[in-house]
Amino acid sequence: MVVTNGSRTTAIVIRNDGHKVTLVPMKSGKLSAKALSFDEFKKEWREAGYALPLALTTFLAHVMKRGASLEATRGLEKLAARDRYVVASLF
Repeated sequence: MVVTNGSRTTAIVIRNDGHKVTLVPMKSGKLSAKALSFDEFKKEWREAGYALPLALTTFLAHVMKRGASLEATRGLEKLAARDRYVVASLF
């Protein structure tokens, strides 16, 4: 899921278990994962109208150029792999 906050920061949710949400906000430097309680997440973040595959491509390109924490990199790569599998199974 692609989300934005009041500061117009875009992020991708890489994990949501209903109690805790982990997301990767886009920023100018190295990307890192941020964990929030589900209630805090719902107050601060709203779903964006961006397509997930396009956002993933942008985030992964940023990771290649600027770097990211291990948790952020693994989360984004898992999400991208899951998305490829789901789309591939449709054809």
